[in-house]
Amino acid sequence: MAALVVSVLSVSSHAIRQVPAPLSMHLQVPDGYTIERIAGPELLSYPMFGVPDDAGRLFVFESTEPNTMTTEEMLAKPSYHIRVLEDANGDGTYDRSTIYADKLPFPKGGAWVDGSLYVSAAPHLLRLKDTNGDLVADEREVVVTGWTLNVNGAALGGPFLGPDGYLYLTDARRGFRITRKEGDTLEGKGARIWRVRPDGTGLEWVSGGGFDNSIELVFMPSGDVVGTMTYFIEPRDGLRDALMHWVEGGVYPKPLDVIAADKLKLTGDLMPPMTMLARVAPSGLARYRGTALGPDMHGNLFSAQFNTGRVMRHVVSASGSTYRTEDFPFMTSTSGDSHPTDVLQDADGSLIVIETGGWFIKGCPLSRVAKPEVAGGIYRIRRAGAPAVTDPRGGSIPWASLTPARLGGLLADPRPVVRDRALEALVRAGEGGVPTLANARRLGSDPETRAAVVFALHRIGTPAAREAVRAALADRDVAVRVAAARSAGLARDEAALPTLLRLVVTDAPAVRRQSATALEQLGRSEAVPALLKAAQAPGDRFLEHAIIHALIALKQPEPLVTALGSPATAVRRAALIALDQMDGDRLTQDHVRPFLTSKDDALWRTGIWAASHHPGWSDLVITGVRARLDAPALAEADAAALRDVMVGVCKDGDVQRFIAAGLAGQRAPLLLDVMQACPVSKVPEAWVEALRTRLASGDAATRARVMRLVAARRIEPLAPDLARLAGDAAAPVPQRFEALDALVLVKPALDEPTFAWLSSQLDKAQPAPVRQQAAGILSQAALTDAQLVALAETHVATTDAFLLPRIVTAFDRSTSASVGTALVRALERSTDRLDVLSERDLSTRLARFPEPVPTQAAPLMLALQQRQNARLKRLEQIDAGLGRGDIDAGRRLFFGKATCSTCHAVGSQGAAFGPDLSNIGEIRSRHDILEAILYPSASFAREYETWRVRTKTGENTGIVKEQLPDALLLETGPGASLRLPRATVASVEPVEFSMMPPGLEQLLTPAELSNLIAYLEALPDPLDRKAKR
Repeated sequence: MAALVVSVLSVSSHAIRQVPAPLSMHLQVPDGYTIERIAGPELLSYPMFGVPDDAGRLFVFESTEPNTMTTEEMLAKPSYHIRVLEDANGDGTYDRSTIYADKLPFPKGGAWVDGSLYVSAAPHLLRLKDTNGDLVADEREVVVTGWTLNVNGAALGGPFLGPDGYLYLTDARRGFRITRKEGDTLEGKGARIWRVRPDGTGLEWVSGGGFDNSIELVFMPSGDVVGTMTYFIEPRDGLRDALMHWVEGGVYPKPLDVIAADKLKLTGDLMPPMTMLARVAPSGLARYRGTALGPDMHGNLFSAQFNTGRVMRHVVSASGSTYRTEDFPFMTSTSGDSHPTDVLQDADGSLIVIETGGWFIKGCPLSRVAKPEVAGGIYRIRRAGAPAVTDPRGGSIPWASLTPARLGGLLADPRPVVRDRALEALVRAGEGGVPTLANARRLGSDPETRAAVVFALHRIGTPAAREAVRAALADRDVAVRVAAARSAGLARDEAALPTLLRLVVTDAPAVRRQSATALEQLGRSEAVPALLKAAQAPGDRFLEHAIIHALIALKQPEPLVTALGSPATAVRRAALIALDQMDGDRLTQDHVRPFLTSKDDALWRTGIWAASHHPGWSDLVITGVRARLDAPALAEADAAALRDVMVGVCKDGDVQRFIAAGLAGQRAPLLLDVMQACPVSKVPEAWVEALRTRLASGDAATRARVMRLVAARRIEPLAPDLARLAGDAAAPVPQRFEALDALVLVKPALDEPTFAWLSSQLDKAQPAPVRQQAAGILSQAALTDAQLVALAETHVATTDAFLLPRIVTAFDRSTSASVGTALVRALERSTDRLDVLSERDLSTRLARFPEPVPTQAAPLMLALQQRQNARLKRLEQIDAGLGRGDIDAGRRLFFGKATCSTCHAVGSQGAAFGPDLSNIGEIRSRHDILEAILYPSASFAREYETWRVRTKTGENTGIVKEQLPDALLLETGPGASLRLPRATVASVEPVEFSMMPPGLEQLLTPAELSNLIAYLEALPDPLDRKAKR
């Protein structure tokens, strides 16, 4: 679940709270289905995740408090608990509740295995057990430890019991240091998908990378691992989150430094998602088995989406060696306080949905106002009129007395839980169960059951069982063959080698992919020729990855060097990548040089990618870069490759001189991007002179880009050049603004003529974008006391709510009593504008001034409190006054008068300073959209919070876009950013106001505001949808 934090309200297991109408009144399911609440606040606190045991009890992982705890406080005094719910009379509704285990640090899911509950509670994976039947865990064992807790919920998750008998865990990019049971230590900074045996042995990572937060996992019949993920990418084109297919050795985005720091082996591009999603915060995930919900539901995935209040149905189909989905809303909600966090299938085929309620979720891109009074609950979805399932768990079956043959008959039972129990009983029978399982694999009609039989044989692991698994490599169904290949690799079954060598070349894509992984796990050099042959037809990215990763792991450079001369492009690429990533210096410049002069785009990109990993190869890199930079046309993919390569080697003096010389040519925009991203502490002198030249000449767009670079890197020697441009009265106003934007970040003081000119641009006769830009520059400048007093008396006293918050920040640098008094008096002139200011932020600002300013400000602060208490009423009044909007007119406003596109993108249009709004209508309610326009500081999208960064030379306010090992990247406005070396940063503090200016409704008529809301509600398909009012 994306970034959860607990609530502060402590409740006993049977406490009853006064709550609003249950969310079930707002939950909707398709025609032909019913939904009912089966556990409410009388049994629960704030449920997050759930897992059933063999008897049908439900273990619920709960928060218990409005949690303002830090991570350190949570580790010292953990407050979460696990509750067990019982349905005593079998009517499908839970009626008993017991605290099973308490004082846990964020239990983010679990698995019931052999009478114990395994729980992730970072830093630990725990095993909990009730030994006396009172439903209270009296055994608590740390199975493995060493992960990092984060109270926002981006932490260790699961575990999830795989068909291979391993426990799989999700993780976030928080770092780990784990001493394994075998005695060695695993340490890293990036995220991982893990697996471990229930006894704690065999811990290893499956997938890794720079991802923020993986949440839940399910397993396809073949054993393939699929899961939910938040922040697969930075928000772009309305997308951010994803459904994932996790594969062995796969390295996934984000493309962050932790990948190199952890020395993860790359096989080319980072791995793609299975399904890209919007900013929906997907959480719980279930794979549906059976037909109780309908014959077309079998094999579907269901995911809980925190932000949208929906449970989505994903229809899964094979796509090469991976999967694709078609996605449909299944459960929806008319309440903005609906936040489903888990979905699971009950034994009778119904779906159980866990709603966590309206309590505050840290980092969630919805309202930041906690609503603990909106209770969570657990809900059941059934198909209307579906026949009841008799004894869904097989409780009446005399399991202890059943022979293997009788158990084999139950493998065809229509009840999924009965089939599972029969399979487990056959595993416990060991060698005695092998003949029955082998026959079931050969003769069974259901491919999923036959794949499950393969994993049962794998877990038995005797020679006879292994022989039966090898026979399954020739099974008639792809999923069974994939399961058998997976088993052969995990078991290091060398007898399977001849068959795997054939399958990796000739079989279906998914079988080839898993056979390549198995060959890697076997570790036999004889596999290299077959893998190179397989590389001739790599199919898709997942199959290509498995082949290349196996070649890297097998460490056989000689045949790969030979393969560099193959006539097949795919083979040459695979060989070069494997040589580059293989341990030891296997790759030489002579191997790479032909790739850099190749006319084949794929070969050139592979060559330049490999060369960039070798710092001493700058001459080779320059050769390869020059060949493409000089070309008449440059494809975007090539430009991205060049940018990444040059950033990787830009500390080299020869490369720096090459970049400086190239700045005079047609590729200047690309080279400016390299200069900005280059991790050097001091800008090279050659670059300074090249930039000075471009400031004095060239087109306006390039000059503006140079000014942004000067500001971002604070290149002080160019301050006089900026000052000349800013002071040129004959220059266009946009150019003067661009120069001043950069100048105040390099030299914050403003002379009197410049201050006077900027002040004149605040006049209400000026267009809104001009006034907004002038206010932004003044807020970043270091104004004198006299200038601040003039600003207060002339503009703070009279400006509208649209500019007021930005102008007021200009006073943050002063501690003068006269300035403070002027500010208070100016704000008192018109208290009806105060509700656009953050009460906490203004209080902090005024507290910096000496007396008598705080005393003078007391009536002002009281008026502000009263105004802010009236916000909700005003919001409702404005909403009620809005009419049916015109979408097309709203779009024109978005990209025009309302200036929204100055900061926000819709699709490929607009800017990326604020959150991408491409699908805002899908993930935010009308109320949320209106609130964000009227009161932007009442809610922040995650990773767009405002921060104040104090350095040794001053302070800047903006959005932290990236945290590099040696620097912070702070965006201070659209197109304006700073690279702040960490050595100069004194503090980084959150600020309680949004960079989005409030008061936009005061610039628009009611009709225009209606049109804008209609456009935003209609996204992402404004031409195909109508306004909702």
